[in-house]
Amino acid sequence: MKTKGIIHLVGAGPGEAGLLTLRGAELLRRARVVFHDPGVSASILRLAAQAELTPMAAAAEARAGQIERILARAAQGEEVVRLVEGEACAGGEASAELRELARAGTAFEVVPGVSASHRGHSQCRNIEGLPLSGRRVVVTRALDQAGKVSELLRERGAEPIEIPVIRIAPPDDRQSLSEALAGLHEYDWLVFTSANGVASFFDLFFRAFKDLRDLGGVRIAAVGPATAARIEALHLTVDAMPEEALGKKVAKAIEAHGSLENLRVCLLRAQKAGGDLPKLLEGLGAIVDDVACYQTLPETGDPEGRGEALQRTGADWLLFTSGSTVEHFHARFNLPELLRKFPGLRTASIGPETSLALQALSLAPSVEAREHTVPGLLRAMETAGR
Repeated sequence: MKTKGIIHLVGAGPGEAGLLTLRGAELLRRARVVFHDPGVSASILRLAAQAELTPMAAAAEARAGQIERILARAAQGEEVVRLVEGEACAGGEASAELRELARAGTAFEVVPGVSASHRGHSQCRNIEGLPLSGRRVVVTRALDQAGKVSELLRERGAEPIEIPVIRIAPPDDRQSLSEALAGLHEYDWLVFTSANGVASFFDLFFRAFKDLRDLGGVRIAAVGPATAARIEALHLTVDAMPEEALGKKVAKAIEAHGSLENLRVCLLRAQKAGGDLPKLLEGLGAIVDDVACYQTLPETGDPEGRGEALQRTGADWLLFTSGSTVEHFHARFNLPELLRKFPGLRTASIGPETSLALQALSLAPSVEAREHTVPGLLRAMETAGR
């Protein structure tokens, strides 16, 4: 029997994912088809990770055609979410669409958004005493990683501005990674230089194997606490980690466990990584396979015009969490020129490798985190603001 379709008219409310109603968030998480107003924030759209997303047109004629498409999808038995700015039942386009749905006889549900007045009330909390109160902070991480950083910034009173400049993709050469997986039992050490490398490697590992014990007796090294934390989240032990999050320091951390002479080392990292670390390991006698498990590509999409707004009005902080975020941000915005235009704009680096990318542009970071994690980076920004 054919499933009966329905249209859920969901209000985005004040515009932040944290202020969406529970019912609205539930519908977005399970949605497969979402038609949304162009002004709905990226943080809310990220909840609809499995959905086909279609922005509504601004022109009335084009929008009328899209409403017909919405009705047609529901007529085919699909659940369709129509995500609107604001409260969903407070007049304007939302009311007009409700009338269209009623005339068509299609089943629909209205899920009102939290009212703007409620948002105002919720923001009456005292943010003046918060460490980053009122600071506008640009988050340059990949879109699927920016949300957690933004949450931490909001907790500190800051206004996050998500302008992703990178995206993570599989490497061009997937064969080398597949061969490394097939020969895991031959390695003495696995070396991870980033959390992205851990995520990419184990994503493929669990497609090939069902048990962590298939890693065998290999030892594991990590560059930096964020990388180590991602490994430990899999209930694996990190055997070696340098005190400073520099790739070249990991060789000494590994050597502290004994000679590397004739040991097999699999170095799992980004496609375009520097050549210093494999040379250092080989200099200590190791046999090194330098395997790309992901690549970092430029992200140029800017549907909400945040990049253009940054170039017009500036911000208080630029937050960089990897050398690649610096490089791709510069390629898109010309970092030295932007800093000259807005002298009050400061840069925050998560660690030495990221700072090296800034130094390559003849820039010094305004702050560098002592603990090379996002919380450590935010603490460095808080201290600098006092």
